[in-house]
Amino acid sequence: MEYRKRIELEYKLVERLYGKIRLLQDYSERENVVDFELSELLRIDDGQNFKREMEELSVEEVKKLFIKEFLSYGVIQPLMSDFEVEDIIINAIKPIYIHHSQKGLVSSGACFQTREELDLFVHKLVLFAGRKIVDSIMNIELPNLEGRVNIIKSPFGPQLTITKAKLSPLSIFDLISAGSFTYEVAAQLWLYLEGMSIRPANMIIAGGPGVGKTTLLNALFSFIPENDRIVVIEDTLELNTDFEDSCSRLESGEDFSLADLVKNSLRMRPERIIVGEVRGEEARDMITAANIGKYCIGTIHALSSREAILRLQNEPMNIPEELVRLIDVFIVLKRYHVGDRVFRVIDEVSETSGMEQQKVLLSHIYKYDYETRTTKTLSTSTVYRDRLAQQAGLLPKDIIIEVQVRALALQKLHEMKVTTLKELSAFCRAYSRNSDQALESIGIKRSDLLEKKYLDERNRRINR
Repeated sequence: MEYRKRIELEYKLVERLYGKIRLLQDYSERENVVDFELSELLRIDDGQNFKREMEELSVEEVKKLFIKEFLSYGVIQPLMSDFEVEDIIINAIKPIYIHHSQKGLVSSGACFQTREELDLFVHKLVLFAGRKIVDSIMNIELPNLEGRVNIIKSPFGPQLTITKAKLSPLSIFDLISAGSFTYEVAAQLWLYLEGMSIRPANMIIAGGPGVGKTTLLNALFSFIPENDRIVVIEDTLELNTDFEDSCSRLESGEDFSLADLVKNSLRMRPERIIVGEVRGEEARDMITAANIGKYCIGTIHALSSREAILRLQNEPMNIPEELVRLIDVFIVLKRYHVGDRVFRVIDEVSETSGMEQQKVLLSHIYKYDYETRTTKTLSTSTVYRDRLAQQAGLLPKDIIIEVQVRALALQKLHEMKVTTLKELSAFCRAYSRNSDQALESIGIKRSDLLEKKYLDERNRRINR
């Protein structure tokens, strides 16, 4: 079909489809809706736009090809299909750039040919997101949460940044294989998240843009016991909660701010509240939730644990110093770009350890050493370990050994080619129900790992 005729037809089709396309909708259902409206358009103009193509193909074949192209991402479809592409940057009709997982920012070589074609693309994205109005600044989701898009109008043409979601979210094992951290660090994170089903940690995941905060948070879902009620609150839907049956997903917008949703979440009987990104007054509401016994996790833009604390204490969050220490753990991520390779690591893990002269004290547990490319243990977990041991009726030594056992279990699972988020979640939840039984299912006996005398002493304390 002639280029201009096709653009005109697609614009007409977009207008007819507003209000009839939903964000979460099966492709086949979306295809049927487009087919119906396209047939109506062809009936109105007597199919003039399709007559040339019908010389070799039937009208149904031409329609099918047209609909497939209409529902695709057009120029950027190959980039959307490339697993290594993380972000797609469209600056009007200039060459399209991408953030490649290994190469960093590079030109894709593709571009939109005309401003008209790009404007149509923007309208289609808005349509696919289930919306109608194209505002000057928009943050929308891609169909079925394949990613998110920031769109801003400019005198030079629309500027778009598309951040792709991981259709198969990375698991803890994927991150270990990438060198982000070790089995020991993963085991410690597991303990923080699960808390032996007694006392999970309140956590903040910090780092600059694009370091993998959301990716790590997604992976940590494997460690949450299945009977915990979760409320996830985000500005733009990014997290993957497919395996969390009891999870409620909330998104802020014009009617509800993040702070409104955090306040409301307390009426939803959650054990855990997860805030996709903490940056405003919702931080105070999250800390309030932690203060009344809810377990909270959030991400924040900060380059160190201390910087994260300063951000929490100052505008616009304004959390008093004595309440900041309700955050048990700060996890800081960092991205390195060396040569033609990009890699992301957990740069530091720190626990809060009280107050001194109105300053929150930090105990640094792990730190990444760039020169040796290894994660070094600076000190053992003490504050959180002792708190958990006291509430569980155990000795601090028991918690230390528990982390070692979990690290061994994770290593054994990885060696057994258990790699996906779903598989790891199944094991971790079985471990929460009966740890010894779960260990035996992968060929590990706790009694073989511990001295008999110590094991008997531990079992007496647990059964007391």
